Amino acid sequence: MLEILAFILGVCLGSFVNVLVIRLMAEEKINGRSHCRSCGKQLAWYHNFPLISFIWLRGKCANCHDRISWQYPIVEGGIGLLFVLGVSFMPPGDWLWLITFFVMATYAGTLFIFDFRFKVLPDVITLSGAAVILLLNLLRGLSFTNLLLAIVVAAGFFALQYFISRGRWLGAGDIRLGALMGAALGWPDVITAIVISYWLGAVVGLILVIFRNYGLKSELAFGTFLTAATVAVFIWGEVMVNWYIRLVG
Repeated sequence: MLEILAFILGVCLGSFVNVLVIRLMAEEKINGRSHCRSCGKQLAWYHNFPLISFIWLRGKCANCHDRISWQYPIVEGGIGLLFVLGVSFMPPGDWLWLITFFVMATYAGTLFIFDFRFKVLPDVITLSGAAVILLLNLLRGLSFTNLLLAIVVAAGFFALQYFISRGRWLGAGDIRLGALMGAALGWPDVITAIVISYWLGAVVGLILVIFRNYGLKSELAFGTFLTAATVAVFIWGEVMVNWYIRLVG
């Protein structure tokens, strides 16, 4: 039952994430009525049910019959599944851990979509996420010194690369994302997430070079790997570290 409720909550928040991403990029008000991106007609209330409306309308606008982007159901379902994953791995009775995971996963999903589609990481998302998640982790009893160290190291690591390369290796938004990662994971788990993100980026980049004719200088949305690694390490960080120690030991 808890998994079902978590999925519904995640789907609803995924719907909000879609609205947030599209409207921030279009410089529209967040609180306006939902409307078709093609014809501009406002959606009826019964066309606003996450996932269900997309299936019911067969992926088309009820007015102009233009195709609705697959981003909507993918993001809604994806965040819903992340919430179910969080419930499945929640430490027994640790509801604050679950709330922190829900918040972190929502921010991570939002930044993933921003970077994947538009290659931007808005400060309003990264900085507010870092602040909210830091507060939640402090309420969980995590050490402020530990979290601050993780924030400084992760943000500093990306800032160093940014200034050395003059923005060619990564964007300034990755610096703020590093702060969010540090606030979410603490020390030394944030290092694990950074290492995993570079490995993911290298593997995906190699695959794209081989099969999609990408050049070696083609840009990858590195924030997608950072957010994915953050979610993974938040859940399985200790397992990953122990596995690696056994592997190299």
